[in-house]
Amino acid sequence: MWVNAWTSMKMDKEQRWWSFDWNFIDSVRNQMNLPEKVIIKDDTLREGEETPGTYFTIDQKIEIAKVLEEMGIPEIEVGYAAGIKEHADTFNALKNEGIKMKLSSHARMYAKDVKNEVDSIIDAGADIINFLLVPDPILKTKNDVFNRIKEGIEYAKSQNAYVAFGSGRVVPRYWQKFLEIAIEARVDRIVVYDGNGCALPITFKDNVIFTKKICKDIPIEVHTHNDLGLAVATTLAGVEGGAEIVDVVFNGLGDRAGNAATEEVIMALEILYGINTHIKLDKIMEVSQLIEKYSKTPLQSHKAIVGKNCFIHESDLHVEQILLGNWVTWELYQPYVVGQTRKLIFGATTLQDRAIKAKLIKMGLEPTEQHLKLIRKKIQKKIKDQDYITEEELEKLAQKLII
Repeated sequence: MWVNAWTSMKMDKEQRWWSFDWNFIDSVRNQMNLPEKVIIKDDTLREGEETPGTYFTIDQKIEIAKVLEEMGIPEIEVGYAAGIKEHADTFNALKNEGIKMKLSSHARMYAKDVKNEVDSIIDAGADIINFLLVPDPILKTKNDVFNRIKEGIEYAKSQNAYVAFGSGRVVPRYWQKFLEIAIEARVDRIVVYDGNGCALPITFKDNVIFTKKICKDIPIEVHTHNDLGLAVATTLAGVEGGAEIVDVVFNGLGDRAGNAATEEVIMALEILYGINTHIKLDKIMEVSQLIEKYSKTPLQSHKAIVGKNCFIHESDLHVEQILLGNWVTWELYQPYVVGQTRKLIFGATTLQDRAIKAKLIKMGLEPTEQHLKLIRKKIQKKIKDQDYITEEELEKLAQKLII
């Protein structure tokens, strides 16, 4: 494989992908506080179902959970066990199916009876109670908020629950107060939210760093939304700040513009940061397609990682280099890594002879300039009706024209 001498590449030892070597130089790495490991917490069953028009049956949720577990996801968010009966039934069903992943339930810190909220979640079989604090008329003053944080976490801990707590858009002095109360109440995990996609990635990173200084060894989870197309960037910024858990959703599903996409965050952690997520990467496409089917939300053709266009090449130089075996020229990682396949097509941008010539030579043919001109003319005629011709169609055309 030929690579320019002036390029800066860090190649995976198994030749699965490469990364820009500059990602790993000291002046970059010294700006990060990367954790030793990152837990992938998939939120497809809860946030994914909040995608407009999406409803997962309990049987579908079981099937999705099983493939997530098979690929190595350690935690999933299942729903609101205390607020929606079908979600509570889902927790029970997943446990009955023998799912070993940790199952998390959202909990309403603003519930009228927070103790009943906790009891209902525990009865459903959740492994994690995830308290979310949002503004609500029931919490009228700041002292009401402080007292409720203390009451909710302390009661959940008295019931031997594993408790997470978080909120978003909180000014520093109040966020520090929330954290101090939660820590005193023996919280197990803190969640830093960007629930409206309103934070700059650098701001979110600073928020996590601020939180980490107060919480010390208490793990930090991050949860972001994609309103400005920055959910993945913001999630990764959170990891750079020291967050150990990322809350993500397959195919970037979720309410409004969705959430950080599970598959994008995983691959970015592996390739750009060198963090082993212990996920079976070759299951990514299978899981994505299952969720696409059940969510009834078609993927964009150019969707990163799982879109059908990710490994389709048409441009002349691109096709030539792939045919020559130089996949690193135009691909970051090999398609098999995520369960994708590569496809070469010949269309309007493949008519400069380099790609066509490379293909014919690979077929064992010796094309003349006249052959190339004739084949190019045939392709131009065909693509007026069918946009492009496939590699197989080109082979058949060449075999007829070159003897």
